[in-house]
Amino acid sequence: MMKGIELNYFLLISSIILFHIGMIGLVLNRDNILKTIMSLELLLLSVNLSFITFSLYLDDIVGQIFVLFILTLSATESSIGLSILAVYYEHKNNISLDPIKIRTKNLKFKKM
Repeated sequence: MMKGIELNYFLLISSIILFHIGMIGLVLNRDNILKTIMSLELLLLSVNLSFITFSLYLDDIVGQIFVLFILTLSATESSIGLSILAVYYEHKNNISLDPIKIRTKNLKFKKM
């Protein structure tokens, strides 16, 4: 009989908590682009942690290969996002997301 929490359960629960923190950060912080990028990184890292957890539990290497691809994708996304942010800051001297958002009241939709 096992006493305490096994490593797989601990990693899975911490992955779920990290995912929810990232989702809450993504929903609540829509006006600052840096917080949005950080929340997306939290989401991707929690998915990586769950892939590694299931890879260890199932004794399969496919989850770890997916983690390598996701880490490459997230590093590329962060570098491109931060470079766009740096250029935007040079032009506007502000990193707020409000001017970037498309306002729906200015859009006219055609009725079908």
